Amino acid sequence: MIYTVANTVMIGKPVKVFVNGNQVDGAYYADTERGIVEFYPQPPRIKKPERDEVYSRTLRGKVTVEPMERA
Repeated sequence: MIYTVANTVMIGKPVKVFVNGNQVDGAYYADTERGIVEFYPQPPRIKKPERDEVYSRTLRGKVTVEPMERA
């Protein structure tokens, strides 16, 4: 299943994303079937040539998505 910010947080169901058992902060796209996670590393950086895009990275591996527990 494909998880994005639009189909999780906006409907009130925030989730945690894990790649190979390690939590990934700043994830904005996760595909559990293909094993791909795209995220913004912290602190955020601007791409140099474009100056209007934020630097992002892609991780590959066993992707799991779990709902966050509410306090």
